[in-house]
Amino acid sequence: MTRTMIDLWLRAMNPLMLPRGMAEAQRSARSMVIGLGIALIVGLIPTWWMFTSGWFDTAMSAEYARMGLSSDQVAMQREFMKVIWPYAIGFGAIFSVLLYGVLAVVQWRMMTRAIPIIMLALMAYSLVANLGMRLLGSMPAPELPLWILLTTWPAAAVSTVIYVASLQGAMLLHRLRSEP
Repeated sequence: MTRTMIDLWLRAMNPLMLPRGMAEAQRSARSMVIGLGIALIVGLIPTWWMFTSGWFDTAMSAEYARMGLSSDQVAMQREFMKVIWPYAIGFGAIFSVLLYGVLAVVQWRMMTRAIPIIMLALMAYSLVANLGMRLLGSMPAPELPLWILLTTWPAAAVSTVIYVASLQGAMLLHRLRSEP
């Protein structure tokens, strides 16, 4: 990839630089695929860590204690979870890859406004819900490693910026297509 092509794609992913024509609008709308890829990769890594490191087991043990379950009930829950974990992780990862893959293909081909709007709404909901649960104390504050925080927060911010740029490109495309 030449330096010029890289500059064109970086311009397309910048929401402060509005697309100037059809080609730039298409590239900007298609940049959504890059944002989806970043979100998928950065979302799968910490999820895998949470389920394989024992963090989730510790959080569940604290929840069992808070619920006041007997030792037999806790043992039954732990055995049930041992059976479920491989399937939950595997199917969750497969579902995420398929969902993001379908969204990426549809956005690349159709350059629609709907997918950026949906992803921005989900990002906003996630932020508000996460902050609300933490402030209300209904979500246990996880002791996540620093590397997870240093990858997920910046990656979410970069993805959100790309989603905004993609929405701008898709909106310009819609206007250009509807003009006589």
